Amino acid sequence: MYDAIIIGGGPGGYTCAIRVAQLGGNVCLIEKNGLGGTCTQRGCIPTKYLHSVGDIIRRAKSAKKNGLNTQIDLDYKVLKTRMEATVSRLASGIKLLLKSNGVNSVEGEAHLDSQTKNKIVVNGETIESKNIVLATGSYPVCLPGHEFGENILSTTSLLELDDMPESLTIIGGGYSGCELASIYNALGCRVSLIEAEDHLMPFQIEEIGNAVKKYMMLDGINVLTKARVDKISDTTVFVNGEAVVAEKILVCTGRRPNIDSRELNNIGLKFTPEGIIVDEKMRTNIDSIYAIGDVTGLYELAHVASKQGEVAAENIMGRADSTIDYASLPVCVFTYPEVAFVGELNGKSGEFPLAASAKANCMGETRGLVKAFEKEGRLVGAYVIAPHAGETIGEPALAIKMNLTPKTVGGIMHAHPTLPESFAEAVKDIYGEAIHLPAKAPQRSRVE
Repeated sequence: MYDAIIIGGGPGGYTCAIRVAQLGGNVCLIEKNGLGGTCTQRGCIPTKYLHSVGDIIRRAKSAKKNGLNTQIDLDYKVLKTRMEATVSRLASGIKLLLKSNGVNSVEGEAHLDSQTKNKIVVNGETIESKNIVLATGSYPVCLPGHEFGENILSTTSLLELDDMPESLTIIGGGYSGCELASIYNALGCRVSLIEAEDHLMPFQIEEIGNAVKKYMMLDGINVLTKARVDKISDTTVFVNGEAVVAEKILVCTGRRPNIDSRELNNIGLKFTPEGIIVDEKMRTNIDSIYAIGDVTGLYELAHVASKQGEVAAENIMGRADSTIDYASLPVCVFTYPEVAFVGELNGKSGEFPLAASAKANCMGETRGLVKAFEKEGRLVGAYVIAPHAGETIGEPALAIKMNLTPKTVGGIMHAHPTLPESFAEAVKDIYGEAIHLPAKAPQRSRVE
């Protein structure tokens, strides 16, 4: 009998399997569609590979002002081959990690045994475990009344195209929509981005979405906000009475948890349309069954799934004090420039524009800013709109996790010239003490 069977080999599943093994457990991992799950196979990794190539193209196009004459000739077939090779290499790395930790990996589609709560059926064989972890991920959904096909693409089918479309209409201005709009525009595709809400990334504060929209439009992306899709005809999207025509349509309006409601109902496991219900230990209403990652509907982020996997593994192996904490959860959106944020984006704030950053000026990329938020003397949040924002956000996340004060963070020496020193300046600006910003006019005290 296994200590744990994990169904799903994405970031949450394979992390959970390795952590159980590290703690001395006997563990089996079952995956039906490629190790690494959506992140490695059809999401984070292929899109970030394309983002890195897009960054090269953007830099090459701007090189002329620095005396470098370049010519861009993109072979998309070669690009796709290299992208797939990167995915394959990383998936092979996950396989090696599992093997080195003694995890038994099984390729196949797993099903919960309807008779008991501790057995799994896979490839016609029934295997037993003390605990089961559901890490089955999520899948993209299309607009009501439409289906994915030749002209209407999902984020998965977009990456499967052999040729890059000359033009692309993207419906949905959330994280994925913004990323893919930026990436395919950089690769040379004419892009329109449609968002029904007032601003892009509608689940974040408006100033972030407005900044992203501004930079996208400067790059030539046709961005439409407050834009409701009236209908779709062939490859034409009608928005607020106007036609937006493109070669392909990409729908990025959301995902749903990949669950079999019949199987869950058979064993009495509680779930909603948004996902499986779990507590802070990633445990469901059935003590021996855990759920992690997109299938919980909490956060569709690979690093969240990984941390949830660690928490589930530690509880399975008897570390009952292991719980999940989302207060210092960083989120990264790979646009140009990148966007990253963490914590509460409200309170007393300080900000530092990249135009004042020495490093950003050396890079020739001065779009963006860093903003930090304080409440009751503690840092509670920050956002970064800058090149390599994903690397910069780690320091704010750590500061929030460690409950540091702005004075403590501002007192840490940062290497110069670097982008992260902009965070220190933003923190100092909370109290009007940034060194590389013009002095603010002192407030005159009232004389009674």
